[in-house]
Amino acid sequence: MLRWWKISLSSRTKLILLAVVALMLPTTILSIIQYRSLVDLESKTKVAVQDNLRQTLQTINHKVEDNLKYLARKTLGSIEKADFEPEGFEKLDRYFAAIKLKHPEIENLFVFWLCEPKDKSFALAYTNDGLKRIGASQLKENPDANMAYWAFENAHATRISTDVKSEYLFWQTSSQESMNKPGRQFQEFIFRILPCSDGKDSTAFAGLSLKPSYIQETFLPHIIPELLRSCDIDDRDSALALGIFDETSNEVYTNRTKWGDYELKSSFGPAFPRWKIAVGYKDTTIEALAKDNFQKNLMLTLFVLSLLVLGIILTLRATSREMKLAQAKSTFVSNVSHELKTPLALIRLFAETLELGRVKSTEKAQEYYRIINNESRRLTQLINNILDFSKIEAGRKEYEFQEMDVAEVVEEVIRSYEYQIVNAGFELATDIGHDLPPASIDRDAISQAVLNLINNAVKYSDEDKKINVRVRARDSFVAIEVTDTGIGIPRSEQEKIFEKFYRVSTGLVHNTKGSGLGLALVKHIVEAHKGQITVESAPGKGSKFTLLIPASAASVKTKEVKFDGGYKVAESPNN
Repeated sequence: MLRWWKISLSSRTKLILLAVVALMLPTTILSIIQYRSLVDLESKTKVAVQDNLRQTLQTINHKVEDNLKYLARKTLGSIEKADFEPEGFEKLDRYFAAIKLKHPEIENLFVFWLCEPKDKSFALAYTNDGLKRIGASQLKENPDANMAYWAFENAHATRISTDVKSEYLFWQTSSQESMNKPGRQFQEFIFRILPCSDGKDSTAFAGLSLKPSYIQETFLPHIIPELLRSCDIDDRDSALALGIFDETSNEVYTNRTKWGDYELKSSFGPAFPRWKIAVGYKDTTIEALAKDNFQKNLMLTLFVLSLLVLGIILTLRATSREMKLAQAKSTFVSNVSHELKTPLALIRLFAETLELGRVKSTEKAQEYYRIINNESRRLTQLINNILDFSKIEAGRKEYEFQEMDVAEVVEEVIRSYEYQIVNAGFELATDIGHDLPPASIDRDAISQAVLNLINNAVKYSDEDKKINVRVRARDSFVAIEVTDTGIGIPRSEQEKIFEKFYRVSTGLVHNTKGSGLGLALVKHIVEAHKGQITVESAPGKGSKFTLLIPASAASVKTKEVKFDGGYKVAESPNN
């Protein structure tokens, strides 16, 4: 079975199979692994985005807390326990008045003395009516002081339960708890703890309350965009949406312009412990964001994979071409060896016959001389083709252009090879004009091109052996036409026959020995003369090759070349 595989498969097929196994299979496996990695990355992207949003909320919470603490430090930081003595009340009254004047956002200021003994406890509340001392028994009769004391108790209880050792505490009342204040929705309190000197679990504290209008209309609209920018997010152009909700889920603040669901919601503490802060995207969701990221990565992966596959295909194509070229060169050496051996064998045979004196008649000797002469010419043409092709490949081919009559050159070629053509059984017809304009040509090169076309007509004709050579003026060109009634060339092969070493793979064309250089040389010669070559052919109907050589006196740029159908093989950029 293995032996059959080695015999049946061509080198090209083996190369393709090897490429599939060695390149395409690993590429496919890597593609599958990459796709699964992208799917895994999509789920991780969701988690990463959620963590990023969560960190953004935590950063905003801390920044808001720090901002309010800074306000408390500026206003309450200089209050000392000595200010609680009766002789310090007047000083405290002036101090609170100065603070209210400098910070109009502050609604009330107060201090509470809750140290032992409890019956000596009191509060100092600074409102629009000035500083007022409130005894422990009168606390419930003063709404402002009573609300502040109740807020501190809640904030202090929260501090104990969370075990947070902070000098400043925050609390806010709800709208229900502030019903005794007409038009009041909530109150925001900030407290500074002042421990008593007796070391017991008793506390004194100073505090302030902020105006609700300031929180909603000034503080939040100013600080939130600023904090978003500090988190490397341009709030003005960002797709990030942020909202703040009170305890009844009413939206207190938002920066979004469109309605949509928030992705994450958490407590807005410690600064606003009864509120919630939420974050999401204005025009998308985490799910859509992760999917979009997955699609972009997938497109990039497909693009890279496409480049890789394209590179593999181009490599295989180039390798296949090199293998074809190597095979063509091998065939070329074989065919050339055969073509060289045939005329050499004939020359040697008839030369030995003449040398040994075995020819009895003068006519027979003359026939042998002609055969030797024809075969030597054939040998010379083959060698010239090989040498010229070698010079062309090395870029050393040179042409000697002279103005001369193209018809004269063609007639000379026909006279030199007419006997050989007729002796091969061909009917040769010529139609050569003698009033043609001169052309700048290399005589030997044009002769070689015409001879190659005639030889091809001889080689690739079957039973109907007719060759017609026609030379006529056509527009600004001299046209040399070589027509035969041979086997013809399929349309799909007509472009390829001018490639070096290329030979049609089926039929008589393939079976006839040849070097595969003749038409490649013809094409190069025509292009060197800034001309064109066309072919008109069909299987079973013969072929017509036309060489268009620019006339010397013609303005090549003013006229367009006309040709009767066929495939235009070469055209100089100067024409």
